[in-house]
Amino acid sequence: MSAGKRYDRIAPVYDLMELPMELFAFSSWRRMLFAELAAQGAERVLEVGIGTGKNVPFYPRGSFVGVDVSSGMLARARRRWAGPLALASVERLPFRSSVFDACVSTYVFCSVDDPVAGLREVRRVLRRGGRAYFLEHMRSESRVVGAVQDLLNPLFRLMGPEINRRTKENILKAGFRVVEERMLLGTVFRFIVAEK
Repeated sequence: MSAGKRYDRIAPVYDLMELPMELFAFSSWRRMLFAELAAQGAERVLEVGIGTGKNVPFYPRGSFVGVDVSSGMLARARRRWAGPLALASVERLPFRSSVFDACVSTYVFCSVDDPVAGLREVRRVLRRGGRAYFLEHMRSESRVVGAVQDLLNPLFRLMGPEINRRTKENILKAGFRVVEERMLLGTVFRFIVAEK
């Protein structure tokens, strides 16, 4: 089943499913990401995997373009944001090359069917020196925790994400240079800033 279909299926309950983590940590991590983005002064911003639009309140001046592979998620995002949104896969972004100053991605590349292709597309649409800001969960560097994630991954995949992706490695494979990395919860949840 494609990522779009999986997320269409869970769109009505997605915010409720994530509520515990949102209250525990995600909201404060979003504020951190957007403080970094504001400090860079980016004007043309793309958000890939906008989902239900949880990041909308954090945008300075509310100026951005959002895309998502799920029409169900976009319908919910439109309740929070009347600006430009597009139904599109991150692996095939409908934009010219080098048009954005920055890209935001929060908990997206655990679900993209071909994450390296998606990251290459993000890199393509960023201008030279443009930055991508990632909040992601990925496979732990702990052998024991990583093995547990591998074991549980098929169950989580039924709901949407893969919990054992090696997203930092994928960011590097896509040609980005990592300029900042913060461990947020062990080595599983991380904030990464990468530059074209």
